[in-house]
Amino acid sequence: MQKIDFHFNVPNRLRYACLVARTVYKRGLTLALWTSDAERLRSLDALLWRFDDLAFLPHARCGSRLEGETPILLSTNLAELKGDVLLLLDDHLPGNWKTEFERFARIIDVVSTEPQELKLSRDRYRAYKAQGVELAAYDRRQ
Repeated sequence: MQKIDFHFNVPNRLRYACLVARTVYKRGLTLALWTSDAERLRSLDALLWRFDDLAFLPHARCGSRLEGETPILLSTNLAELKGDVLLLLDDHLPGNWKTEFERFARIIDVVSTEPQELKLSRDRYRAYKAQGVELAAYDRRQ
């Protein structure tokens, strides 16, 4: 399995996701954004439209008529996502995470400074380590 990058101490998880989306899009890559939390995904979808007045980030939800021509896809269903980069915005790993993650060339797990989120991210980190996944950690403290 490929390496998983942990970006931690992020002040605002969704805003950071938008920054990553902009970077990935500018590099000409495709991005899959996943969380099982439908409300979090709705908030991210809205933020992608307005977070930067000078940037247009074409994105769509999986299953929409624009899915095939959009470089940034969002879903609460990991199995329907595809892309070069997978951006994880969920607090828990799905049971089949190892198989699902293999479809992506790069994986980024984003963690804010919220205490509960930090605790749950440590559980994910241990699960990755137990499976022998190479991990890289990036402290995004400002």
